[in-house]
Parts: sequence; C-alpha cells; structure tokens
Amino acid sequence: MTITCYINNTKQKADSNETILSVLNRIGISIPTLCNMKELSPTGACRLCVVEDAETGELITSCSTPVRENMKIFTHSPEVINARKTIIELLLANHPENCLYCDKSGNCELQKLSEDLNIREKVFYGDLMSRKTDRSSPGIVRDMSKCILCGRCVRICDEILGISAIDLINRGKNTSIETVFQKGLFYSDCIHCGLCVTACPTGAIMAKSSINQVIEKLGNNKTTKSIMIPTTTIANIAVSYNIRKYEDARNMLVAALHSIGFNKVYPMSLFNDFFISEATSIIQNRLKNSPQPLIITDCPAIKKYIQIKEPELVEFLCKIPAPQQIGAKILSMQESTDLLMSVSPCIAHKYEAVQTQNTNKGVPEIDFVLTSDELDKLLKTLGITLPFTRKETPDNPANSDSSAGVFFETKHGITEGIVRELFHRSDLSVQLNRIIEIKPEKDFIEYEFEINKTYYSVACISGIENLVKYKKQILQGNYLFVEVRSCKSGCIDGCGQKLTDSQDSQKRLRKTLSEYDEKTSNNTPGKNPFIKGFYRNNKLGNIF
Repeated sequence: MTITCYINNTKQKADSNETILSVLNRIGISIPTLCNMKELSPTGACRLCVVEDAETGELITSCSTPVRENMKIFTHSPEVINARKTIIELLLANHPENCLYCDKSGNCELQKLSEDLNIREKVFYGDLMSRKTDRSSPGIVRDMSKCILCGRCVRICDEILGISAIDLINRGKNTSIETVFQKGLFYSDCIHCGLCVTACPTGAIMAKSSINQVIEKLGNNKTTKSIMIPTTTIANIAVSYNIRKYEDARNMLVAALHSIGFNKVYPMSLFNDFFISEATSIIQNRLKNSPQPLIITDCPAIKKYIQIKEPELVEFLCKIPAPQQIGAKILSMQESTDLLMSVSPCIAHKYEAVQTQNTNKGVPEIDFVLTSDELDKLLKTLGITLPFTRKETPDNPANSDSSAGVFFETKHGITEGIVRELFHRSDLSVQLNRIIEIKPEKDFIEYEFEINKTYYSVACISGIENLVKYKKQILQGNYLFVEVRSCKSGCIDGCGQKLTDSQDSQKRLRKTLSEYDEKTSNNTPGKNPFIKGFYRNNKLGNIF
C-alpha cells in the first residue's frame, strides 16, 4: 500500500512496508550507518541512523522503523547531528589511535564517519580495553582492540551462512566477539569464506598479510621464485588501471613480476584447463548412467561448508583439487623452484594451502598465498607503477591455455568449460560465443544440452547460502552435475579483490574476461597443446 510521508518538509510517496532508511536511500538522502547491511535484518544497534520524529521530538532509528501515513521526520536537525557525533565520539574514546599503522586506514568506515561529522578532537577519554589478537587462521586476523561491536560479522556468519563461528559474549563493558571457548578462528567452524572480512567496518577483522615475508624472500637472488596468477586478478588489474584488454594486463603483470624478482610467472588459466579436463573425464563416465548428483566446485569455503553444514552432501563432492593445488603438482613435475607462490581473489585459498592433503611432511606445497589486493600492494611497495611500461608473455607451460580456462573463474564458468569440452570430445562444434547465458540476477540456473541424441541437464548455484536453499533440487534433480560457487558472481567478487563488490565493477570484470574469451579460437582445454601432450605422457589419476 502506498502512503504519504514528509521528509524535511517535502512530501514523499512510500510503500507501507518500507523502512525510513529505505525511503531515504531511494530519494538520495545519505544517512550514516554502522550496524546496517542490505543483506542483513535491521537491528538499530549502532543508532547512527537516527532521525527526528517531528511530532514527538524523539530520535528514532531509521533502519528498523517503518514509515507510516503522514509521518514527518527531519534527517539532519541539530539534535540528530549532535546525537550522531556523540555516538562516534564515544566509539573513538575506546578505539586505538594508530590509524597511521592500520591496514584499514583510508578504507575505514569509522574514520570516514568521523571526517563526515567534522570530528577533529577527542572529547571523551577512557581506558582502552585490553583485547587479544587472534592469528590462528591462515587467512584472517582478528584484532579485537579495534572492534566497535557493530555485530555485522556475527550476523553475516549467522544469517547468511548459518555457521555462527563467532558470537557476542559477556555483557556491558566486557562484551566482545569470540569463537566457541575462545580457542581461535582456526579451531572453530569458520569456513574461511571472508564474508566477515568484507563486513567489518574497521580493522578488527582483516585478511592476514604475507607481504613483508614475500619481500624478504624476493631479496634472495640465489633462489628460484615462481608465482601463479588467477585470471580474475588479471582482470581486476585491468579494470583498476583502465587497461582495456585482458591480454595486455596479463602481459604487463608478467613483465612487472619478472622485474621484481620472480623467475617464472604462470597465469592460472592453464591449471583451470586441467581442472575442466579432469572434471570432464569424470562426467563422461556418467553420461550413460548418473544415478547420484555430482557437486563440482573449486572453492575451499564451499567444501568446508558442506562438511560442517550439509554432511549428507559430502559423498557427492567431486574430489578434484582446486586449480591452485593442481598448479603446484604440475609445476613440481615440470621444474625445480625454491619458492612457489600463488595469488587468489579470496582468502579461502590461504586456508586451502595449509590443509594436510596439500602438504609434504607438514610443509605446504605452496609457500605463500597472496590476495589480489596484497599483490597490488606488493607491486606498489616495490615501486611498480601500473600500467607497466613493458609486456612479456607468460612462462612455459602457462603460455599455452584456452579461453575456457580464462573464463573459468566467473559465474557459471566451470559449467561453461565442461560443456564445451564435452562437445569437443564428442566431435561437436563449440560456439565461440557463450554457450550458457550469464544471468547476474539468478542464483540458480538450469541448462539442457544434447550429445549423441541424448539430452542432459546441469545446474549452477551461486552464493554459499543458496546451497541449503536448493539442496532438494540437487538431491532430486536428474542433473549430470551441479556447479556451486561461494560468491554470487564467481571469483570476480572474492573477498581478496582490490575493487569493491559494486555491480558496475563486477560487470566490467566480467566484460574484460568475456571479450578475451569470445575472440580466442582456443576455447576449450582439448585444444590446448600442452594439455594434450601432458595427457599422452602422464596418467593424471596418479598425480591428483
């Protein structure tokens, strides 16, 4: 039902189910918030979003209060601004004053709100609470001295994932956010997806950085150093620095990494090709009979989520290692290297690298995993300015790949690659343009295709929370396989990416990868000469 309300003495139309904050956002009035996120239910906990009810003079939370007929509110009255300033000043009274050294500086919501509200001096003073720092996770650092108790991390882990790896404990000034029994994130049910990292408005939860250790290793000229770069990281670099073509960004990045001390640079597209090829071989055996669902994913967060949340689906998980680990195994056969690094759009791969199955006598196959954002910071620290002045092609064997391997990390990319390879192995023509239409707004899609007069169906689930939602379809649907991705747009919006998760950024990243894919004739792993030669000379079942 449409109602009428008055905002700052201006008549507005609104839906009776809307909150005040929703109406304000829609008409372009900016209201500060800390606890509020569009994916989460409103709580009004931080109270920064207060507005003044003109009839009662009360300050009410706009995020949790619905509009009503003839309601009159003021969004920036002196009383409202004073209340917001006081809240921020109280938060700052118990917050570390080390912004210069904080990784979140320049991207901190508390810092920005202080600036927006013109807070230039400390008004309240109090004893800083002593809080411990949790470094148990290979990918996440929790510095609770910087926590402002907005609860966003707790709610996103509970409401979106249903994991509840962290929660609010104690009361009053002793309130804090902790894991069960306070044993550290690594020993909790945390799936290392990074949603809490993206949700945190301050530097309380951050991706663990390895930049300093990497710089130290790069200074040793007596060692051989190799690095693997995901295609989404390359696209991220292209979009961030306005480099139009994927291949230009790739070749600039290769040259830049060579210049700072890496002997070999390998785009991950080659190892994505291996993943597609291995998955296709498994699926070919299911063409005549596929009585059980097969879940295919390259995401460590999805695999752990299934183990913790949906154990009945574990038996249906495809056992192929993620491309990062495939790369480590392939490269160990091809060359000798003293230091092997990988870059990832997501911190989940930091967790993956230290898992027992990915170590040799307790030593990880991959020495360091950096996020896309860390790679960008590493280059800046070592004086590299992008776009780089030189271009160099990737090192052998990664100079041989397919465009399916490049497109692999986007939404529906695994399914696209497998279907293309099935067509190729069945001597059917493979379209250069997309086989499966990308539908950014859809979290669940089905696709049907024909091979040798038989029709097969596959499905794609995007968003880790949708795995439970569509579990019934997985178990009851007669799918050849089901692709599951943790992030709704694939790896392009992973928590380790430099860009924001805005729809415009995701669209530009996807376009960068799509344009390369659509103009490249080597569009499936079966056309990759290195893949074909490798299969002739090795039995991959003994390797992976």
